[in-house]
Amino acid sequence: MPVPCKLAVASVASACLIAFAGCGSSIEEDSANRPGDGVGGTELVKVYSTEGEQFDPVSKRISAGDAPEAATEALLDVPEERTYIPGGTRVSKVTVSGDGRATVKLSREFLGNIPANPARRTRRQNEAVEGRVAQVTYTLTSLKSIDKVKVQSGGITVTTPKDRADYAEPDSRPPLPANGERYGVRATGAFQIQQRLADLGYLPQRGVDGVIGYQTQQAVMAFQSWEGLARDGVAGPQTKAALRTAKRPRPNAKRPKRLMEVRIGKGVLMLVRNGRAVRTIHVSAGGPGTETPTGRYKVFRKELQSWSVPFSTWLPYASYFNNGIAFHEYPDVPPYPASHGCVRVPAPEAPLVYRFATIGTVVVVRS
Repeated sequence: MPVPCKLAVASVASACLIAFAGCGSSIEEDSANRPGDGVGGTELVKVYSTEGEQFDPVSKRISAGDAPEAATEALLDVPEERTYIPGGTRVSKVTVSGDGRATVKLSREFLGNIPANPARRTRRQNEAVEGRVAQVTYTLTSLKSIDKVKVQSGGITVTTPKDRADYAEPDSRPPLPANGERYGVRATGAFQIQQRLADLGYLPQRGVDGVIGYQTQQAVMAFQSWEGLARDGVAGPQTKAALRTAKRPRPNAKRPKRLMEVRIGKGVLMLVRNGRAVRTIHVSAGGPGTETPTGRYKVFRKELQSWSVPFSTWLPYASYFNNGIAFHEYPDVPPYPASHGCVRVPAPEAPLVYRFATIGTVVVVRS
């Protein structure tokens, strides 16, 4: 479980929930509460490993004589499934100035094939670099001698000096994403396609409106994925033919009576009641290197707006079921695993998933 750095009481969906810092809220530590003085020539550091799109800090005692480099080495020793930093990354040198600014020189593997210029990166590449830098920054600033961190990779400066304030949760929260998503175009035969999708559990009945928009496209994508068709969100001849003879998806898990089943390969989430999939929703789980762990879990925390410290972004309609891994709304839900471990849910379906995922709800994740 993530190690709490701060406790905050929040009232969400009429329940009092405990939010742990580093797992959905900002991490704040007074200098007096940082790992502190050396004991027997050692110093305590918090190594910020990852879990989904959040941190999972672990305290470790290191040599006080070369604490900055030892702390960086400890971070690079974190198992690959618990870090955003690529395997093979090495420490060249760590220097600390008198004003508490550290320069961490790492090998070129830290950036890998990602362009040094942020303007030339894709969105996912920028997120990857941000997560890696955040890990280094939080780990090094847990030392009493360091307040800011600058990272270099293969002699290239990756970021200007950063401190924890750069990752702090904003004072105000943005509005939740609109869940109507009625934009789109009217098309011949749209009502028939939508009604069939609703009958099979891919679309809510209120989504049968004759407008082919984002919600319908996501429902078509879920259907195509389940039926083994190419996932493009377009109801072409092959998809229409499959719709005519298709049956409602059947979950593998039948107990308890109410559960959530994720099929990573299929890219769907089934909301199950009494062994029946009442809704099947297109989702995107963890991408290469940040795969969503399979297994059986329970929803243990919910936040209408959850703050991801490593990526400095809000995760709306977040329901956590495995440490820092949650179901949450995301504007981009592609037809392949693409997240940092969480399960992305399209905006029109996010409120439903959030309501269904009550505290204690069983979550089964299958490959």
